[in-house]
Amino acid sequence: MRSRNQRVIGGVALLAAGALGLTACSGSSTSHSKGAPSAANAYSYGKIPAASTTVKSGGVLHVAEDVGADPNWIFPITPAANASVYTINQFQYLSWRTLYWSPKGSAPEMDYSRSMTDAAPTVSSDGKTFSIKLNGKYSWSDGNKVSAQDVLLWFDLYKAAVKESPANASNYTPGQFPDNATAKVVNDQTISFTFNKVYNPAWILDTQLNQIVPLPSKEWAKAATGGSNLDYTQPANAKKIYDYLAKQSKSLSTYASSPLWQTVDGAYKIKSYNTSTGAATFAPNTKYSGEGKPNFSEVDLLSYTSPTAEFNDLQSGKLDLGYVSSDNWPQLNKIKSEDYNLYGLPDFGFSFMYFNFKDATGGFGKAISQLYVRQAFAHLQDENAEIKGAYKGMAAPAYGPLGVAPKSPYTPANGLKNPFPFSVSAAKKLLTDHGWKVVPNGVTTCQNPGTGANQCGAGVAKGQNLNFKMYYTSTPKVVGEEVTSFAGNLKQIGVKINLNTDTFNNIISNESNPSSPKNENAWGMADFGGFTENNYPSTNTLFNTGGTYNEGSFSDPQLDKLINASMLSTDPNALKNEISLVDADLPGIFQPNEDRIYAWSPKLSGSPDAFAALTQLMLDPEDLYFTK
Repeated sequence: MRSRNQRVIGGVALLAAGALGLTACSGSSTSHSKGAPSAANAYSYGKIPAASTTVKSGGVLHVAEDVGADPNWIFPITPAANASVYTINQFQYLSWRTLYWSPKGSAPEMDYSRSMTDAAPTVSSDGKTFSIKLNGKYSWSDGNKVSAQDVLLWFDLYKAAVKESPANASNYTPGQFPDNATAKVVNDQTISFTFNKVYNPAWILDTQLNQIVPLPSKEWAKAATGGSNLDYTQPANAKKIYDYLAKQSKSLSTYASSPLWQTVDGAYKIKSYNTSTGAATFAPNTKYSGEGKPNFSEVDLLSYTSPTAEFNDLQSGKLDLGYVSSDNWPQLNKIKSEDYNLYGLPDFGFSFMYFNFKDATGGFGKAISQLYVRQAFAHLQDENAEIKGAYKGMAAPAYGPLGVAPKSPYTPANGLKNPFPFSVSAAKKLLTDHGWKVVPNGVTTCQNPGTGANQCGAGVAKGQNLNFKMYYTSTPKVVGEEVTSFAGNLKQIGVKINLNTDTFNNIISNESNPSSPKNENAWGMADFGGFTENNYPSTNTLFNTGGTYNEGSFSDPQLDKLINASMLSTDPNALKNEISLVDADLPGIFQPNEDRIYAWSPKLSGSPDAFAALTQLMLDPEDLYFTK
């Protein structure tokens, strides 16, 4: 969620088994006719034109929603089961802005021109208190200026939400924000947060304070429709208010009719919502006072059942702004021939197939808890061939949560070179060296149980196999091709996968132990896509023990220590050390980061940063306009 900047994203596009071995090539050596990678980034596709000086006010902007990831939660304290970039960045943020805004274009950094404060917090001499002065730029649509009380309302409701259940707030980790801080309104435009110990200031800003979405305290501090305002600093009242707003957010059919959701500080407010498809329309907030301007008379978010349907609407001109799914990359020239602009870049995050360490079915959780088994699985992915074949060079390699592009100063050495190059023989050797009888195209079983160096490992029973059930998103098609390829390679070492397709939203809800613990024995691996990251890309909440987004319940005490160090230590290598261990631990099979390619009508123009931000899953229509 742009809050903590970790958001669930859509599926990854890879290639089927038959073509993976054809060639090996880095994406950086690829060129594209009429869309060459810009000099600024070897992994980008196409170019963003300069903003036109001709601005035509009005018109309806038609934007594509991602297939199977339609927004389904409007209240800006979002449960883990509903938390996706599509719900938050491209739906909630149209109406409610974050205290701190990022990215800046496609760069993983703060954009203070769009934030509600002009600078990083002032830190007290003891390193514990962070004071934030609002810049007064933003006002609510009812005329009230966004205030420190509005920040405090978010904080108090956030505390109430996670006290009820950690799953009520997508970026929450027990013991961290808001558990580790107290808030104080200094004056109408200043608020301070005092933490219980000294933390890394970069971590505080980019992962804790960056979650804050001020809420309209004069309109929302109620426990019932038409009720009186309550003192939300009292925990009992905060709980009542949270419960009321969360209940209203579950009522999708009232999104457009409820007065609650009409009080906004963003450029647009909801006008209609289709409960069947998730399609939505937004009207301009005529009182918008932030950066940019709501030039369009309406923004329509259109829902699609397939990438092909979305691409057809791009071709026909029914869409002004959409994406070109990897399904349709072979048809990029058709879009170019219509003079559509095209630009793509990997988003700042990662994609992976993750393991379920709690799956007791057939003992799979015990087996996958053995590092050598995960290493064997990792050897069965050929990233170079995938980039060359599936992505046509339009992707960057990734061997952990920080890929080769976009660049991060925290990427460790083992994040730049593949530690597990594709090799069926290497995968087979890892298993045979640890007591398994490998039967290619048959059933591989543990023959030497125990915890010795040449044995199967703790909890793995004699005769146990490595077969498991896997769920993956049904769109785009190449996700299925990638998973099928992986299954085919595993078959070569005697491992059978029971493959099942599902929608993005269903997978993040059901194949997730934090969101759906009742299903923990129903799946062994899953692939919905991955996560976006924040400017300080700690894997806290992702791979720490008990993390809200720790979908498969991975746990490594040493990694927990390093994650804590990246929060508490000012050592510049602390975060790099954390990422390095994640790369070695393999909580999942990390995949290439594909270019997220967007196409927009030649009549649509605006800030180049707004178009660049699309690659980071951010929709900023207040920075766009029609020229004719």
